[in-house]
Amino acid sequence: MNLDLDTLRNAWSEFVTGHVLSSVIDPVVANSWERCWARLNPLHKTTPVKLSAERILSIQKTHKELISVARPIMEDIYQYVERSDSAVVLVNGAGYVLDMLGDPSIMQAARPFGIEIGGSISEMQIGTNALALPLLDGVPARTVGAEHYLEDLHWLAGAAAPVFSLTGRPLGALGLISFAENSHPHSLGLMVAGAKAIEGQLQIANLIAEQNNQLSELNTILSSISEGILVWDARGTILQANSAAMRMLNWPVLSFVGKPLPNYVDFPEYIDEALSTRTPIKDIETSICVGEQIVNCVVSLNYVARLNAPHWIIMTLRPTELVHALVQRQVGAQTSFTIADFVGKSTKIQQVRRMARAAAPAEAGILIRGESGTGKNVLARAIHQEGPRANGPFLIFNCASIPNEFILTELLGVEEGSHRQTMGGRPSKFELAQGGTLYFQDVDQLPLQAQTVLTNVMDLGIVLRLGSARAIPANVRIIASTSANLEKLILEGNFHPDLYYRLSPFEIELPPLRKRKGDIPLLVERILERLNQQHHKNLSFADEVMELFNQYHWPGNIRELEVTLERTALHADETSIISLAHLPNHIFKHLHATSEEFERQTVSLDEMERDAILSAAQEFKGNLSQMAKRLGLSRTTIWRRMKMLELSPDEFRTKAIYRNTVPS
Repeated sequence: MNLDLDTLRNAWSEFVTGHVLSSVIDPVVANSWERCWARLNPLHKTTPVKLSAERILSIQKTHKELISVARPIMEDIYQYVERSDSAVVLVNGAGYVLDMLGDPSIMQAARPFGIEIGGSISEMQIGTNALALPLLDGVPARTVGAEHYLEDLHWLAGAAAPVFSLTGRPLGALGLISFAENSHPHSLGLMVAGAKAIEGQLQIANLIAEQNNQLSELNTILSSISEGILVWDARGTILQANSAAMRMLNWPVLSFVGKPLPNYVDFPEYIDEALSTRTPIKDIETSICVGEQIVNCVVSLNYVARLNAPHWIIMTLRPTELVHALVQRQVGAQTSFTIADFVGKSTKIQQVRRMARAAAPAEAGILIRGESGTGKNVLARAIHQEGPRANGPFLIFNCASIPNEFILTELLGVEEGSHRQTMGGRPSKFELAQGGTLYFQDVDQLPLQAQTVLTNVMDLGIVLRLGSARAIPANVRIIASTSANLEKLILEGNFHPDLYYRLSPFEIELPPLRKRKGDIPLLVERILERLNQQHHKNLSFADEVMELFNQYHWPGNIRELEVTLERTALHADETSIISLAHLPNHIFKHLHATSEEFERQTVSLDEMERDAILSAAQEFKGNLSQMAKRLGLSRTTIWRRMKMLELSPDEFRTKAIYRNTVPS
């Protein structure tokens, strides 16, 4: 140990006298020495800084939770080091000692240097020390003897570890100090364990406080929600019902909580099926039977898994009369697009914009085609927004997301009283989109029967609910999209040609991103602007990233580009220049595969060019003008290419060169 202390002393002397940094010094300590070099004299006496008694009480009050959690852990640590001339120290993020306990010998020795409750151990005050380094560098640190920048502290040894909040914010540090000759290398591990224990206890305390707050506020929150909320467990026992749910179900306050739900509520069969399979439901219009009463509502179902206990079911209910308002709110959130927002300068995308502007004011059907991720939904919304129905709803019917057995019910609705499963009736999607646009996403996924229904509605302009002979006007515009080959589906008998003709008076083909790479910089600029605003960042892209984006195939098209930029933005700093290192690995794997094929093609092209030049040179005996005319190139280009191949026109004037001759 004495040899180690002597070595450190020699290294310290070299630094303070000649600013020579020895390799034996830990990098964290070395960085601290460099900082201290500019502002502290290592030979001057230390002037301790200590807060007033009033200020000490103030900061202890501010850090009350940290002190109360740390104190038992500090006492446990002190039991292990008692009578070893050591002290356990807790400091806050500003470097002030919050709490300290230890042997009188070390406490007395440390006091003149500000290492006491209310004293400052900051690097600016007492130079390099183990308690200050974790606050500056965020990592555990140990200093022994002459590793302290000030000579006054060469008698000291310390080890400390940072304490972080749940959000990763540094709260302070836990440290152990002793005399240098008594320093033990395991003290650092002990401090790391102690700091982690404090963080764990803080997390537990935070969770308990949060849970208590949630429990105390739950009833207040539930009662303030306008939607009805009904909660029960897998056994069917009602656990909670807020005031809105009780009003909708006409239940007396709290009288049904704790009782079996099936005794009082009867759901339609498809909701019962969803409950049995724990399938979530999102905003489905339905009717439920409550005693002799029929309640028409929009319901959603979610499930909460619980450890070693039956799961919970959470149902939200909204009156059916609010459905139209719900649709309009959805429209407001989704149709703030215009055709001009469909950015791009490529010929293909300019043609898309021209066709979209031509289609927007019309009433005929529109078929939008393109690969997945090319922006079909965005274009459909933009056309709606710029058409005469912009103030009406824009309703999406996702043909691929609804089971075939329910699709007609969802599309046509059900007449009141015609079907036990949907007592109270349900409007069709054509009614809900009345005066607006009904958009069929992935129309190729519609079953043939539903295709016939849609064709008839477009032909006649009326809709009949299931179980009804009452004709309801269908004042909607139909837009459909597909990524499938409809012509092939028609030949296979899986898509009605009549529906195709009805949908395609305006047929717009969206090009894949790989065929409009000139638009990538504009798209990146638009998406990055949105992400910077959303995440409060100021990100930009390095040139090599844009070059790589232009090389990449983009099988997922614009959606893949958006997701790639979103992932990159989330992992980048606030003002980062995004480089290749930020990009996902799959892009590089794809580029590696395509670059090998490109290299093979390049080699083949080079060979063809060489053969063509040699053949022309042989035929015209090196005459550059005649060679240029034959090859369709300028004389300068011919001369430059021959030079690259290490050929001279003079060679062909003096001797024959065979076609397959390879230049040396």
